[in-house]
Amino acid sequence: MTGKKKKNVLSKSTFIKGLQCRKALYLYKNRYFLRDPLSPEQRAKFVRGTHVGIFARELFPGGVDASPVTHFQMAKSVEKTRELIEEGLTDVIYEAAFSFNDVVVALDILYRENGKWMGVEVKSSQAISETYHWDAALQYYVINGSGLELDDFFIAYIDRDFVREGEIDPWKLFKLESRLEDVKLKSNHVADLISELKQTIALKSSPDVPIGTHCNDPYPCDFIGHCWKKVPPGSIFLLDGIDEGRLFEWYNKNGIKTIDELPESVLLKPEFKNQLESIRNHKPVVDRASLAGYLSDNKKKQLILATFTFSPAIPLFNGTKPYDILPFGLGWTDLQTMKSGIRIIDPERNSDTETGELLLKEAESFDIIWVFNDTLEKAVIDLYARNMPEKKEVLLALKSKFVDLRQPWDEHFVVFPTMKKLKNPEDILTHFDREFEKLPKNLEIPQEVDALYQKLILIDNEKEKQEGLASLEIYIQSRLKNLANLQKLWLEFIQG
Repeated sequence: MTGKKKKNVLSKSTFIKGLQCRKALYLYKNRYFLRDPLSPEQRAKFVRGTHVGIFARELFPGGVDASPVTHFQMAKSVEKTRELIEEGLTDVIYEAAFSFNDVVVALDILYRENGKWMGVEVKSSQAISETYHWDAALQYYVINGSGLELDDFFIAYIDRDFVREGEIDPWKLFKLESRLEDVKLKSNHVADLISELKQTIALKSSPDVPIGTHCNDPYPCDFIGHCWKKVPPGSIFLLDGIDEGRLFEWYNKNGIKTIDELPESVLLKPEFKNQLESIRNHKPVVDRASLAGYLSDNKKKQLILATFTFSPAIPLFNGTKPYDILPFGLGWTDLQTMKSGIRIIDPERNSDTETGELLLKEAESFDIIWVFNDTLEKAVIDLYARNMPEKKEVLLALKSKFVDLRQPWDEHFVVFPTMKKLKNPEDILTHFDREFEKLPKNLEIPQEVDALYQKLILIDNEKEKQEGLASLEIYIQSRLKNLANLQKLWLEFIQG
């Protein structure tokens, strides 16, 4: 191995970014200030991946962590890894760093067995993707190029069929697959790809890469805001119901930018009539007859019901699998009295059935139960029914009372120009300038709430736990108010 220090141009993340889009790589390295703010979804993924990676160290315990204090100190990590290997101080290194051909990589686990070194890259997913193969191939190329020959290379990922019973055996939770032949094959092309990506970075201006499906595949790009700024108002991308690949073909190859440039075969289709009208006039189009049929008689007893869930990658409770959907909270609002209630399940005994009993008590007497995402709510009902067989029949009966607050835009009872971009009640209420409750900071999406609840299960600090529970309570209260405001919005659309 060489100890020569040299400025690195690429890393694993920038290599994968360059494979996805050369322009994104150029902008990242040369025009970083144009980058979009990190989305809540991406933040949540990073947290999950880090947690799984650290737990995977139990596969090879007792190792030395070579990771740097900050990402900007990778050279120190490379030097530390070199010393650990050359001095024979350990047989296991976490975040072992290597540099070769202006590329630096950090391997999740490097271990020695019978005098031979093996590499393990850990993924929080339940399958191995093509992107993971390229990630592994780059690491194999750099590690071997730096002077350390790997005898094998594994990708560790989560076994979807694992069921927790007692303490977790990491060798049962994770699957380790040798991908040596694949990474060897791909690593033969890595040097050429690195050369191409370096040339891209060295360009005087960004390469001309049109927008396309690659903007979100395999990962959402950091520069969508910049690259999409020339997409005109009334663009064809506002149209829901047409394959995305086809839209990009029209946009890039046929010069069809706006809806009015679409072929008549599309413009005359009845299913697009309301969408086209909405986009042209910049206002919603309401199918009042369908919406009136969807909304129920105000004389009926109506309840807003919301179940709050989390899905830990590493099962926290006996009898659960990776990514099982588990409830952690319940909220409800009586639409006649507007009285609300909240319950957050004690993190120390999440599997209790008291919340199921409470759900039944609060909801059973109502005629209509408004929910947001009835698929999720029905799955939670099914879970309680399995855990409470004596109440199964009455619990399952609740599902027939559910009315999904997403249905008006899912089924185009209400059509508005930006509907493809709106994901939750807060988005819709904001779009129509309606009253809405702001969610607590850093709890903007379910994944962030999921991560907070998991943290409360694992921490011992009582003060921090109580602060977290208070944040969750505010989140649930806010969401209940916004669901009630969304139901009110649909009523307003009928009244005109």
